[in-house]
Order: sequence, then C-alpha cells, then structure tokens
Amino acid sequence: MYWNNPTIKLRYPSDQDPIQQSFHSGTHCLFHDPAVPKYLIRYQQSLQDICDWANNYIRRSGPTAFINDQRNHYDIANIIKLNLWIDDIRRQGIVKPMMLYYDGHAQYGVNNGESRLRALERVGSITTMNSFISTRSEHADLFAHLTPITTFEQFAKICEAVDGQEFQFTLTDPEAPYGIFWYEYNSERTRLVTPGEATCVTTLEQYLLQHPGLTFTTDWFDTLVPWDQYGLWSR
Repeated sequence: MYWNNPTIKLRYPSDQDPIQQSFHSGTHCLFHDPAVPKYLIRYQQSLQDICDWANNYIRRSGPTAFINDQRNHYDIANIIKLNLWIDDIRRQGIVKPMMLYYDGHAQYGVNNGESRLRALERVGSITTMNSFISTRSEHADLFAHLTPITTFEQFAKICEAVDGQEFQFTLTDPEAPYGIFWYEYNSERTRLVTPGEATCVTTLEQYLLQHPGLTFTTDWFDTLVPWDQYGLWSR
C-alpha cells in the first residue's frame, strides 16, 4: 500500500528530518528498544517455508522454469542472501536495527528486517533484536520505558552513521497504524552480503546446474556456499 509513497533520500548529517515528518503532526511516534525478544515479533515465512516452496516448484516444473519465472526472483535472491547472512551474523552479529510497528496486537509487526528473523532460526545464540518501533501516539504510554526517537540525528546515531552515509525512508499517512513504512541505509559492514537480485538469480541458476537433484533443507543454509565459484562476486 505504502510502497507507492515517495522515497525520501538524504545523506547524514542533514537538515531534512524524515523522523519528524513521520509523526504526521503528532499522530505517530517512534521508539528505540535495543533488545526486543524474538518471540514478540510476528513474521510470515519461515526458512522451512522457503525450502518447501523452492523444492516443490523445482520438483513440479524443473530448475529452468524455477529460474525463469520472474515472480520467483525476489525469493530466489533471498536463498543466496540468507546463506550469506547466516554466516555473516555468526561472525559480526546483526548490524542494522529492525523497523517494527505496534498496531495493538500482542506481537510486533515487521516493516524492515524480516529476513533477519529467518536467518536467526539458525543462530540460536541471538534471542533479541535491536529495533525501532513505530506506532500511533495513543499507544505511547505503552513505551514510556523506552527511548523516544524524535530527530533524524538520534536515529542516525543509533545506526552508527558516518558522514556522507545515505539513508532512505518511505513514510505512511496520518490514518496508518505507524508512521514509517520502510527505511534503509548503506553500510560497509553489510555491503558484501547484499548482492543484487539479478546477480543472485544467475548465480543460483549456475549452482543448480552443477547440483542436479538438490533438495533445500534448513541445514543447507548452515554452510556458506563459495558463491563466487558460481558467478557471484568474490567476498
């Protein structure tokens, strides 16, 4: 719904303040919780779901049809990214805070970072998530124990921003249950584990050609594949 809203792009530091804009004249607010328990976050697609989807499609239609169907490309890319991310998270932890929202349900919804929760299905040592929480101002009392985030400067410092770093935001509208729909920023710490979608698709195509009969399992994600041997840039 909100993907069609304009994307705000800016570099840190900036006089422009998308955090203030996201409040929609006091309708919404934003908080920071450095340790949201994973069980308090709801998400839709597990790692096993991804395995079942890929295996069933390949079994039914073959690997060529699986790769050629453009509707699959986002999730095909995530197969490679999750394999990269699980290894990366084990080495350096999670770099970017999630963007959660509170809409009155017992669990938070996810606007940014759902794939990190899938990755953590294989990294049991991490049980909490560094998170921003966007909600309506009438719920603010529920978060009185947390730090309110009221400026882009505050937000960027939690992200450990450096001068010149680019941030992007997509906001909602005054009727929405939260003010920030999506955000992203570039990071040298994650650059090598965020390949583009098209590159991932051609890389997995080569991998499947060299591994006929492969069945994806959740255990498969535990061992880092040398993706550069299949066309991905060298890490």
